Amino acid sequence: MQAKKEKKPAKTNLKIQDHFIAKLKEVLPQGIGLAEEISDVLEVSIDSAYRRIRGETELTIEEIYKMTKKYAISVDEVFSNQSGTVTFAYTKLTDSANNFEEYLTRIVNHLKSINKFESKKIYYVAEEIPIFYSFFSKKLTEFKLFYWQRSVLNISDYQQQKFEFGLISQNLIDIAHQAYKEYLSIPSVEIWTIETVYTGLRQIKFYFDSGIVPQKEALELLDEYRKMIDMVQNNAQNGRKNISDKAETFHMYSSEVVLGTNCIYVTMGDSKYSYISFNTMNSLTTNNPEFCEETEHWVRNLEKKSILISGVAEKQRYQFFSSMIKKVDDYIEKVKNA
Repeated sequence: MQAKKEKKPAKTNLKIQDHFIAKLKEVLPQGIGLAEEISDVLEVSIDSAYRRIRGETELTIEEIYKMTKKYAISVDEVFSNQSGTVTFAYTKLTDSANNFEEYLTRIVNHLKSINKFESKKIYYVAEEIPIFYSFFSKKLTEFKLFYWQRSVLNISDYQQQKFEFGLISQNLIDIAHQAYKEYLSIPSVEIWTIETVYTGLRQIKFYFDSGIVPQKEALELLDEYRKMIDMVQNNAQNGRKNISDKAETFHMYSSEVVLGTNCIYVTMGDSKYSYISFNTMNSLTTNNPEFCEETEHWVRNLEKKSILISGVAEKQRYQFFSSMIKKVDDYIEKVKNA
């Protein structure tokens, strides 16, 4: 069978292709060869991959799509960004349980991609408890996955279902907990407010008041919630996500500014990504340079106006977490006395 003739790019296309190849080099983790990766993703020979790198063979739209999809490269970066227009990637979430599993898997894969870089950091502006802490324990994970599928995604199987432990599939729990473990291995800066803790508490209390979560389970969930906050407090005290970390991997700030959204800004090597929350739990992702620059400016400005409560800031940290723990204890008493 005669091999398909590879098309030589025109001068205009060559400029775009060179720009795309340069961007691809930026996002590839250390230790991964460019030609080998192109060969693997596009299912072409190494020689064909090198011809694309050198600009001797034209990259097709389909081939660019495959590479941008795998590495979440903004199309703006490929075809030159127009002012005021940004392209985002996201995982479709409707009333499908399969889409939900894909969503959780996407979170894990993004974290794994970040972890491949020696130089990396996550900046998390947390209007509510960071999503990864929702997977702190098996019980909290089960509740959060149940809540999302019942109240946010409206998955039919859950609409008349009462909450009980053991209801959520172990596969979903394992994927979610993997996200938690991956997050703990990435250096992070988190910006919270005193109200960050409220959303999760209200979800548990609302389900209890609605008869969806029995009293015993509600108290167990609130106890797990308190343990999760204790964990974050210990990390803030140590300045580390893991006690075995050799350097500081965790900085936490308390902000008096109303955050208004959950926002994640990531640096990985020379690449930058922004994740903006929408529809309660989903996120829009882009590495558009102008958008990421503006996001970084906003995060840095918020950081400057916030109070560092990790490390040696013992007094501020104690006051901040004492208020949160008191709020959890108040909810526990309300459920006990209901």
